[in-house]
Amino acid sequence: MTKHLSRRDFLKSTGAATAATGISLSPLAAFASRAAAQGDLPLVELRYLIRGQAQPDVETVQNALNAILEERINAHIILDFIEPGAFNDQMALINAAAEEYDLVYTAPWTNNYYTNVNQEYLLPLDDLLMEYAPGTWASMQPATWEAARVDGQIYGVINQQIFVKPFGPSIRTDILDQLDLWDQFQAVSHYSELTPILAQLHELVQQDDSLTHVFAGGSIFMPEIWGFDPQGSQDLGLAVRSTDADAQVQIWAQQDEFRQAAELTREWYLAGYRPSDVLTPDEQDRGWSAGQYPLRGLAGVVKPGGDAEVEARWGWPVFSVPIAEPLLTTAGTTATLTGISSTSRNPERAMMFLELLNTDETIYNMLCKGVEGVHWEWADEERRLIQPAGGAESFTDVGWNPNTDWMFGNVFNSYYSSEAQVGAWPETAELNRNARPSPVLGFTFDVTPVETEIASLAGVGSEFTEPLVNGLVDTEAGIQALVDAQLAAGIERVQEEMQRQIDAWKESMA
Repeated sequence: MTKHLSRRDFLKSTGAATAATGISLSPLAAFASRAAAQGDLPLVELRYLIRGQAQPDVETVQNALNAILEERINAHIILDFIEPGAFNDQMALINAAAEEYDLVYTAPWTNNYYTNVNQEYLLPLDDLLMEYAPGTWASMQPATWEAARVDGQIYGVINQQIFVKPFGPSIRTDILDQLDLWDQFQAVSHYSELTPILAQLHELVQQDDSLTHVFAGGSIFMPEIWGFDPQGSQDLGLAVRSTDADAQVQIWAQQDEFRQAAELTREWYLAGYRPSDVLTPDEQDRGWSAGQYPLRGLAGVVKPGGDAEVEARWGWPVFSVPIAEPLLTTAGTTATLTGISSTSRNPERAMMFLELLNTDETIYNMLCKGVEGVHWEWADEERRLIQPAGGAESFTDVGWNPNTDWMFGNVFNSYYSSEAQVGAWPETAELNRNARPSPVLGFTFDVTPVETEIASLAGVGSEFTEPLVNGLVDTEAGIQALVDAQLAAGIERVQEEMQRQIDAWKESMA
């Protein structure tokens, strides 16, 4: 049995290393030079529960990682994959049984972060982060860390990816060339300015037998597009205006911006720009792949390297324009986290592992991509571009391809696995850093007092929102029907409770 590595023991070990070298070392650098303190640092095992498909070469990768980890922090990692479809239920059982483990993937959408915090399944990490993961802490601005706080404390290390959602439309570049629309399209800053472009695309559709409609579907109703930070689930229908320092909770369907989205959507539907029948996502993808639409989408997340990814996947070069302002929100920032279990016997060592995973490219990419020469090899080392090892056709053929870099740590340390990605990470990181924080960044809504009303609201969306989103109903009648249904379901009660919680949260942050 191992015991917790106390702050005193850790400082003792790093102090001995510092004295031996005569220089000031960071905690992990000192830890790596721990010869004089070896007796105080027993070898420990860290169990890491991962949401993902089990990989054939898990033992190979685990052994390679452990050779490094033993030298760096005197620890071994056990990579325990849990099939995605079973992960949520399996974690509920593991936590309820107080089963021992050290690290785990958690998020609002699976192995629920807030439930884990409320049930005390995760440890508060503020002190551990400051002491054992200074590099990870410094890699994000303090405002970003606020998103992971619950009742003032951080319980999950944020896995860095794109946090913001600068939604915008995408058009095939050959169509932009053909109609000479580049300048006009690049100048679009509001969805109303897209209407004359859609009209020109519609004329082309009527003349070109290979095209069926301007676009297949999609929604422009996301509150972020119109300057709001949505709170809670989409069905809840509540949001805070991103420029409102008082953080007043608004019913989204009652806002002028919601009406604008509904009017534009209805106008485009009546003009025949999209199919009269609502297509499934798979049907939309098949039509796009077949070249039936000049417009790829109305509101995809416009990110660095995103257009190249679309071309690599579908074969059609596109150009995208962001309309929504990049906004740093709680939901966007906490979409992927790594927690340390309250049953962990070695939380200090677990945090040291997370520091390495988030700051050491070799360790991070070994977990994400596998072992160099076995699973991958350099295609262009200067550009950090890799390819499958041994002439394999794809990374799915090499024995290690979790394909979940975003789940493990800082994706901006990831090697590029395709030409389409090269150069995207620094630009994406800069996008995150420059994003404006939402006035409720870090707030999370406790639904317990209004669970009955929330259950009633859950059914409103599909019945009343979906027709508006697709332009199938008259705008005035559709909005009125939606608002009436929301009021009947108790949305004002939820709004009042959310406002009460936000006001209390703001007061506690003052």
